[in-house]
Order: sequence, then C-alpha cells, then structure tokens
Amino acid sequence: MDTIIRVSIDFNAVAFMLGLGIIVLVCRLKFRDLTEKKIFVSLMVVDLAMCVSYILTLLRDGGVIPCDHFGAMVYETVLEILINLFAVHWLIYVDYRMYHSMGHLRRVIFQMVLPVGIVVILNIVNLFTGIFFYFDDDMIYCETGLYIICDLIRVAYFIVSCIILSIHKKHDERMKFFNIMPFIVPAILYMSLYYISPFNTVTLGLTIGLALIYTSMVNEQCYMDGMTGFYNRLYLDYLRGRMEKADYDLESAMVFRLPEDKMESAAKLITAQLPDDCDTLRYGKETVITLARVNERAPLHMLSEDVEMSLEEAGIPVEIEYGLKKKKESCVDFLEGFLRKA
Repeated sequence: MDTIIRVSIDFNAVAFMLGLGIIVLVCRLKFRDLTEKKIFVSLMVVDLAMCVSYILTLLRDGGVIPCDHFGAMVYETVLEILINLFAVHWLIYVDYRMYHSMGHLRRVIFQMVLPVGIVVILNIVNLFTGIFFYFDDDMIYCETGLYIICDLIRVAYFIVSCIILSIHKKHDERMKFFNIMPFIVPAILYMSLYYISPFNTVTLGLTIGLALIYTSMVNEQCYMDGMTGFYNRLYLDYLRGRMEKADYDLESAMVFRLPEDKMESAAKLITAQLPDDCDTLRYGKETVITLARVNERAPLHMLSEDVEMSLEEAGIPVEIEYGLKKKKESCVDFLEGFLRKA
C-alpha cells in the first residue's frame, strides 16, 4: 500500500473518530426540540458511513481487499449514494433549524429529495452502464463527462442552504446563533484540497465543519431555558451588548405573569401568537418577557389580547403588561426601565 492511500485512510479514520465524538456529545446535550437532535444525529451517521465507505474503497485501491470489476463498481456506487444522502440531509437540517416545523418540512421535502433521488437511481443504473464512472481493464477508476452533473447537484444543495438561510436570518432573530459558514468554509477547503492533491480529505472537511456547527449548538444552549424553550436571563447580557453597539432594534416589550406549573404548556401558545422577530425569555419562575419591534400602541395591544385569549382558552390564567419605547429613549434605557417594573 503506497503512502498516498495510507495517509488518505488516516484522514478518514480521524474524521470517523471526530464524528463519533460529536455524536456522543450531541446525545448528552439537552434539547427541548428532539426532532432537531434526531436530524443532526442522522446527518452525523451518514457522515460516519461515508468515512467507512471511503476507507473501504481506499483499502480496495491498495489491494488489501481483493475485488473484481463489479465489486469495485458496487463500492463506488455505495460511496456516491452516501455523498448524495449527506447533501440532502444537510439541506433538511438547515430547513428544520430555520423553521422548527415538521409541517413546513413535509411541504418541501419532495422538492429537496427529488434531485438527489434521480441521481441515486442513475447511480444504480451506472452499475451496469457506466454513464457516470467505470473501471477500465486495468481496474483504474474513470469518470465520464456526465459525472459533473453529480458534482453540480451536490454543490447546489450547499449553495441553496446558504441562500435560504441568509434570507431567513434577516427576518428571524432566532437564527442569530446558527451560522453555517463554519461548516461551509472547511468543507470547501478540504474538498478543494481533494481535487488539487492526491489525498482524500472530503470527510475530514465535512466532519470539522459539523464539529463547528456543534459548537454553535452549545453556544445557543447556554442562552436557553430548558423547560420553555425561551431564552434565559443570560440572554439579556447578550442583548445589552448588541444594543450598546446599535445592533439591535427594540421598540416595545411585554411581560406575562403565569403560574409556574403552567409555564411549559403556555410557552407553545405564546410562541404561536408572537411574530418571528420577537425575542422571548423567561425572566423568573412565573415571569416571561417578550421584546418586540412593534412601535405603535394599537397593534401592541391587539397582540397582547391575542396571547391572552389563547392562554385563557387553554385554561391558563395570565397577567399581561406592555410598554412602548419613547422616540428619544435609548434601547438600553427602555429595557432597564421595563425590567424594573417586571
């Protein structure tokens, strides 16, 4: 076995061990939304399967695993299918992180899966036709001109994830902790290295990117209240810093006083009534505060009434107060004054 194959196997083995560690750490994190956890873990499982598949194909190339022509095609086909599955899994994960809605995911899942589904079917057809890749008489891997279709579709998934997330983040403050650039940058870097060098570094780049996504999860968890899924009081320090830099627009605020034993069930009802650009945090055992961008009293009053009606229909008593920031009042001064009353 030559040095290039041996080093490439080492890269994939490192990626596998790193991915395995990430799965263990993610499983130990407390998620209020278990669906997000399951989707991310499934993404990591596909990544690990890719690592194993790459290692097996490299062992085959090195002559460690004896293989005939059809067996070599099977190894490569399985690897291609796993790469396609990773691409679509990534887009599914991004979509769910944005909307936290299985309903939305069900509406768009067909469009997400269709391109990859077609490529996977063609990958299976390729086993017998060689339309994308084949092995010549000397068992050397060769790609046809049509193989670029596979690469373009996979790259398109990552580009689309960047575009839809950048658009969504402008309208939803809840996405502030979800930055996919730490994933995209190492992924592109190591994929580029794969094409300009003889070493197989794809899975290492993807796994390092997923490790950085994991760090953003940990960062987000620090600011979350485990019972309600709202932010906690630590988040106020984060907001104050943004307000001092004039990086946060605050126009109004509401406080909800609820029974502690009803807090968890009330959280879903409150979230359903509030606009996406609101920041809601649990300020005390029986107190929830929402920071909003509503700058007029009438719509703010209507919003508070909608929340009150929703809670009362569910048999949850609530006291609601709200306040509007004065025109010349700074966001920090308004927030501090409102918190003193809360």
